Amino acid sequence: MRRGWFVLIGLVCGVALAAPPEDDEAPGAALRTSSTSATPLARVPDDVANNARAVRELPLGERIKAITDPWLGRPYAIGVLGEADLVDPDPLTRYDVFDCLTFVEEALALALAPDPVSAHRVRVGLRYRGGAPITYENRKHFMLAEWIPQNVAEGWIEDITPNLPGATQATKVVTAETWRRWGRRSLFDLPDERLPVGTLNFWYVPLSRVAEALAVTPDGAIVFEMRVPRDWIPITLTHVSLKVPAPTPTLRHASRTGRGGVRDERVSSYIARLQAYSNWPAAGVVVLMPREFGPHVGRVGATSP
Repeated sequence: MRRGWFVLIGLVCGVALAAPPEDDEAPGAALRTSSTSATPLARVPDDVANNARAVRELPLGERIKAITDPWLGRPYAIGVLGEADLVDPDPLTRYDVFDCLTFVEEALALALAPDPVSAHRVRVGLRYRGGAPITYENRKHFMLAEWIPQNVAEGWIEDITPNLPGATQATKVVTAETWRRWGRRSLFDLPDERLPVGTLNFWYVPLSRVAEALAVTPDGAIVFEMRVPRDWIPITLTHVSLKVPAPTPTLRHASRTGRGGVRDERVSSYIARLQAYSNWPAAGVVVLMPREFGPHVGRVGATSP
């Protein structure tokens, strides 16, 4: 994966800033990797496809859990996907290794598609602005400024944060000067005019209320980790997980923490880890819900599977 995705995913999913290890790999960044297990443009391996078909009738949360059960323990690496081209030669699809964002996108693509053969349409709809073109520049690199609002607008997800206990409104202002001051700006191979600027108004649940909020959050929800906004850093969301059915509230994610890889983590452990962040403190979470009846896959993207 190209450097830009490494940084943002490195920020949203795992570049350590302090001890204990912090999941701060801003979903969306880039490191080139390679694997003989990488799959072609829209090819879903038979075992993955068969598993997804077998659980098609389950409720969303159970479906996501069942689809991703075989991925537990698979390794974590930053920036494992790309556009399979000269800009970022990493594949569009793979199931042997994950970062936090690609884990969520692959799980949702298989869970929301009417059949695994259509998963590619969901994947590119979630990942690229308007679903096409499939290019590095058109990727939804920035979670708060692009991935969340655009996927809400396109009908893939809904923001349920305002409905959760303790939900609070926040504002993040990003200017061209913010990007210029940010030490990691050079890691994004994007022109200045492509970088999002403006005032971002959003809801989040403060860290002190996260246990209460996630206790009533539906299974299948997307949970973004939020850091305390800083004027000189253009991002504030640094990791993403999925809530899965379990006897106690549990998140499933691809993480660099603990033993690393795809793993389940009780919400109580998750909160304790966030409370320990010191260099860049955690502020809380933003919670989204996938929509079962989002845009019709036939209208998303211009590529053929």
